[in-house]
Amino acid sequence: MSVAVTATFGRACTGMGTEKEYRNESRVSSEVYREHATILKDSIRKLIEKNEGPYYPSENDSLTEIIIDTVLYSPGKDRMAFFVITKNSDDKQLVPGNKNESHFSAHAFTAFLDGSRGIHHIFWINVFSEGDDADVKTASQAIRMMYFKGFRERRDNKGESIYKYNLDDVRFWNGPFWKG
Repeated sequence: MSVAVTATFGRACTGMGTEKEYRNESRVSSEVYREHATILKDSIRKLIEKNEGPYYPSENDSLTEIIIDTVLYSPGKDRMAFFVITKNSDDKQLVPGNKNESHFSAHAFTAFLDGSRGIHHIFWINVFSEGDDADVKTASQAIRMMYFKGFRERRDNKGESIYKYNLDDVRFWNGPFWKG
């Protein structure tokens, strides 16, 4: 039997900046979620191997640990947005640190879904990123704050909101982000 779960990994989304009536409540079965998380990890691993997207620094390599932190599904289940946290040893930083200590970085991505299982066209949302946090919880909270509260606060040179909605807002899926 498949049980519906919220589309987050480990922690509930709180909609820190989005009004309750607009918070995205899309759900998938735990089986689909686990399958998607595995596909996403493999896809991010390939980006790291190719030094693509946010993974161009030399600190990202085969030893980089990948954590799929949060997955948000569009109401039509045809798209997703997700946060990835990576863990690297401090000795791989530009200014090398202690090899026994680690730091965490977080990035946001979108992807398109093909049916209920397939994922394609993964894109890095390079508006905000979080780096060099001492623990996974701090990285997770920071990236959520950026995209669940600050995303709609981004302004153009006329003072207009660029994206109009936060990532956890159900209106995001039909908003300006997808029209660009």
